[in-house]
Amino acid sequence: VSPSAPATTSTSSAPPTPPASSRPRRWLRGSTHVHARPSGDSSTEISDVIAWYERHGYDFIALTDHNRVSELTPQSSTLGAPAVRGPAQGLIVLAGIELTHNPGSCWPAPPTPSGKCRIHVNALGVTARPIDRLEWAERRSTARLDQYTRALQTAGELGGVAQLNHPQWHWGMSAELLTELARRGARLVEIANVQFASWNAGDGVAPSMEALWDAALASGVDLWAVASDDAHSYDVAGPYPAGGGWVMVQAEREPASIVAALAAGRFYASTGVSLARAEQDGADLVVEISPQSEGRHRIAFYENGAQVAEADGPVARRAVPARGYVRAVVTRHDGAKAWVQPARRAPR
Repeated sequence: VSPSAPATTSTSSAPPTPPASSRPRRWLRGSTHVHARPSGDSSTEISDVIAWYERHGYDFIALTDHNRVSELTPQSSTLGAPAVRGPAQGLIVLAGIELTHNPGSCWPAPPTPSGKCRIHVNALGVTARPIDRLEWAERRSTARLDQYTRALQTAGELGGVAQLNHPQWHWGMSAELLTELARRGARLVEIANVQFASWNAGDGVAPSMEALWDAALASGVDLWAVASDDAHSYDVAGPYPAGGGWVMVQAEREPASIVAALAAGRFYASTGVSLARAEQDGADLVVEISPQSEGRHRIAFYENGAQVAEADGPVARRAVPARGYVRAVVTRHDGAKAWVQPARRAPR
């Protein structure tokens, strides 16, 4: 099918199948990559970070300070709980950590004059509560795979969902490495860290994050795309400002449901586009623009790495291929986007 082939469109669609839970799922807006003062590179207190996201209409955040699981109060360190602030208090704050290692060298070496190596992995919804700064890094090997693998193992030991952060920073990712990391437990990857836009897009030699994601998906792994703000600055001029990238999760408004939805890919990633539907409906992937997302929208479908159809909103659907996957990207006239997770046929 040529890239210019239209997707099947409609102005109405059947309602989604009700979830099994007796409590309703809804779209919840959240950020999976957030820093505060304990991180060491943010000057904002945790309470002020929470207030910023509450003012801007978020339902949850994951507090991911560098190499530490930050607490709100001593009472929030309940072992086994995936959050340090529950829904009764307002904004849900998932317990998290950014496992951060900046070794002097990596193999394969990055193709940049600086030679910088960056191994950054979030663990989201962790149930363990290590005291103070966590020492976890792989220091016996310079191989990227070994260093990332140690981070994934640590995320698992902490009880969290692993997210690969800004993987193309200093061109540190390859299709082969991303695929293997997904096989070893990475569930989420930042397709759009808004602080690293030029790295996300590739440079004509190094591939874009979307190209790397497609290569990994083509191998058959499950890997879900995240947009994040990687926030360090709030309501003041400074590097890495809050907002600009988030996820919309279909879950109950409680921590365990949110973490489960992230791990299962029941969400879409956004830099401004709002969707009413983004789900597999029988044999089709269905995308519907929310009335709250004003302006012109173009829905593009990608099948096994190639664009196969596009349509103007508000609703489009595409049959899931017999082999491989189909995913969608929605682009608004101002450049804002939403990434819909890949859909595959269920095995018989």
